Amino acid sequence: ENMPPSYYHSYITSKLIALLYRFEQYSIFAELTLHIQGEDYVPDICLYPRRKLTFTKGDIIRMTEMPILAIEVLSPSQGAQDILDTFPMYFEAAIRSCWLVVPITQSVLVYHDMEQAQTFHAGQIVDPVVNLLLSVEAIFE
Repeated sequence: ENMPPSYYHSYITSKLIALLYRFEQYSIFAELTLHIQGEDYVPDICLYPRRKLTFTKGDIIRMTEMPILAIEVLSPSQGAQDILDTFPMYFEAAIRSCWLVVPITQSVLVYHDMEQAQTFHAGQIVDPVVNLLLSVEAIFE
């Protein structure tokens, strides 16, 4: 997990954040540390319900309040399985949706539990749990 993010990983993460900004019901965080059962996890992107930040108040190093959505972008230094192994922990901690973005296949896997994933290769990513519609092509252009 301490491997530096790659070129495509960095680009796609930035692209996704830009695309997600138009959903005004959410506040978007990159590389936020989530504290779950004594362990720290750092998803590439987290979505929380919209919030006002007060920068003069003390910062939060580790979040114990969980996001609604966690997004992981696969990079060459990570195995997909390593990421998927963290998703059950996320669900147990009450994160409602987890996305795995796979640059090499230009696809997005959407999980609401570990039993089934929906894979999107083209058109709209539909995630009813977090009420998001997002174009697959827009992420990878």
